[in-house]
Amino acid sequence: MTKSLNLTTRACAIGALFAHAALAQPTCDRACLTGFVDSYFKALIANDAKALPQAGKARITENGAEKPLASTFWDGAAKTVYRFDAVNTRRGDTGTEAVLRNADGTKTFYMLRLKVQGGAITEIETIKANKGDADGLWDDNWLKDVSAALKLTIREAERDSYYDLIAAAESYWRAFQTNGTQAYHRARLLPDSVRFENGLQTTGTLRDGVFNDTAKGFDEGRFMGRNIWDRRYPVVDEERGIVLSIVRFGLQSGPKSPSVATSKDRLVAEFFAIKQGAIQEIHAVLFNLPDARPTGWPVIE
Repeated sequence: MTKSLNLTTRACAIGALFAHAALAQPTCDRACLTGFVDSYFKALIANDAKALPQAGKARITENGAEKPLASTFWDGAAKTVYRFDAVNTRRGDTGTEAVLRNADGTKTFYMLRLKVQGGAITEIETIKANKGDADGLWDDNWLKDVSAALKLTIREAERDSYYDLIAAAESYWRAFQTNGTQAYHRARLLPDSVRFENGLQTTGTLRDGVFNDTAKGFDEGRFMGRNIWDRRYPVVDEERGIVLSIVRFGLQSGPKSPSVATSKDRLVAEFFAIKQGAIQEIHAVLFNLPDARPTGWPVIE
């Protein structure tokens, strides 16, 4: 009996030590995580991969190809002229959309995803798009200031949950997948929602003053014949109501999509800004990538 009590006491003491150790682990909060993003872009512009605190076996991809970090940098990157970050402090995830100005005056659209664990970066995923990499989807002058929808801090009592946010983003892909069919389900889109694709505004009030409803293309079945596959939701920012989803666009059997936006196989990162369960703003960074080429990350069916 005494031996049993001693073992129980020791087990409780060990459990308490582990609990104390877990509580003592420093949390990488929003400022900490965005600090890693700051460090990434500083290293990129300096073209100095050694300046970034990455783990020894960090997995790194650029446009689906696994590469050493130094091979994903380029000499001409001069300045970040647009950037917003989404973070998940519980999981150590960050997702960033950025526009970089290059030394020759051209611009590069960029999606950066980081995974931070134990004070180091363990995963780096980027989508890099220059003019022509996604056909006509390009406008390098429109995105200058981060919109209110993307930098909103939502009161905790009014936040959508982690899974509610994913469900709203998933509704968009479900509408994409089913548009033009009897199984069509409308996406959870606010009536005044806007969408940008490599900086080109494709919905909302456009430059010519004409309003293009974000849901209209789905409702009219314009994107029929596309297969949205390998959907991932690697960053969910509950405080800001932002979801980063990374997907593949591929052709299904049947007629080719008449839409330029969906007529090619693509690797796509989409940032969804969500308010009370509905999507109010969408930003996409896209790169033409044949279906046969992998992304470097596990396929999700």
